[in-house]
Amino acid sequence: IKGPILKSIDKTENIVVFLHGYGANGNDLIEIGKHWQQNLPSTLFLSPNAPFNCEWGENAYQWFDLTSIAPEKIGEGLQKAGPYLNQYLDHISDFYKIVNEKILVVGFSQGTMMALHHLCKRKKECAGLIGYSGLLFENEGFDSEVTSKFPIRLYHGKQDEVINYEFTEKASKKLKSLGFSVDYDLNESLGHGIDENGLDFGLSF
Repeated sequence: IKGPILKSIDKTENIVVFLHGYGANGNDLIEIGKHWQQNLPSTLFLSPNAPFNCEWGENAYQWFDLTSIAPEKIGEGLQKAGPYLNQYLDHISDFYKIVNEKILVVGFSQGTMMALHHLCKRKKECAGLIGYSGLLFENEGFDSEVTSKFPIRLYHGKQDEVINYEFTEKASKKLKSLGFSVDYDLNESLGHGIDENGLDFGLSF
């Protein structure tokens, strides 16, 4: 998995990993790193391209196929893509000599689906998760597969035409019931995207 890197200003002590949405690429979210960098000088920002190409674009990538949004199809896709994300996180931890507890993940849309579904099943806890405009997919037996807990912050626009904001409310309620520390914010006028308020909400986290 490859994608843009924004090096830390000072010595690297932490890593932020961006997981982009369906049909985008790593360049889509690395700009957030530029927005946050002055406040996080010891942080390395990584924005990998998802492992699979989208048929309709040369620089369009996907974590899994989204031609169908049927729950079983999303579940199959998440299962297929999971090993790629886990191997990537293990690799950067080893390569940069940064423990998982100092790696924070930021997802948007499909990237948030990946993060919410897989990070809690890893044996090693990450520093936290910021999820924009996403949803939590629960496979059968999901609760029993949760092995690590970390703070989570979610953000969603109430005008989102792709993924309804109620999925963020539902995810927050579910994750809290499993013992996660979860905070979320909804923007009345925002569609499927990230605005200035969302960036500040993430940075403060």
